[in-house]
Amino acid sequence: MGDRRKGDRRAPEEGVIKINAKKLWIYIVLMVFLIGAVALNVVVWTAYIKQRKQYDTIIDHYYNDDTNSSSNISNTASEEVSNGYTCDLSINGDKTSVKAGETLEYELSILNINANAGIKAFETYIEYDPNVFDCKVKSNEEDNWNKIGFLENFLTMYKNENANTDEQTIVKIELTAKKSAPVGTYKLAFKNIRLTAEDEQSFKLEDSSIDIKVDWF
Repeated sequence: MGDRRKGDRRAPEEGVIKINAKKLWIYIVLMVFLIGAVALNVVVWTAYIKQRKQYDTIIDHYYNDDTNSSSNISNTASEEVSNGYTCDLSINGDKTSVKAGETLEYELSILNINANAGIKAFETYIEYDPNVFDCKVKSNEEDNWNKIGFLENFLTMYKNENANTDEQTIVKIELTAKKSAPVGTYKLAFKNIRLTAEDEQSFKLEDSSIDIKVDWF
């Protein structure tokens, strides 16, 4: 009777060892997956932090500058600053009127650039009536301009490579008139415009805006 009790105690112990041995490969796979995920995360965050350092100075301009500057109805503008850098801003659209539910597309381009090796960053505050329009911005990969941020109507664009003084389109903006948009004339304005040259010198442009008409048909 003592032997049976002893045998009974060994049986569950042997069973546990056998079950764990069968499932050992599962734990090995999970550990390999976990180690790989951690390594990948470290690589991605290292690359992100390195790139982010390049953009921090540019993005900080938004929160350090006064955005309440006067508006200018012209679709081209330039302002000479102490470093002598200048350029013109051009706003080109496929049309100037729209019906409710339709979309307009505008391109912001810079030309007549006088800034040594060219422009590598562009910032502006986009002003429009959010009760009338929905706004989207798209990078212009053809000229190597990428959108870094579009937060609370503040837009930051960065040129990935080949900064130059050629005429170039920075960003494409889509405005879609809401189905509830009332008939009228509205402004699309660009304020607090700042450009940063390849040599880290920055300069501002005057505000610029255009009129957009919403029609019934």
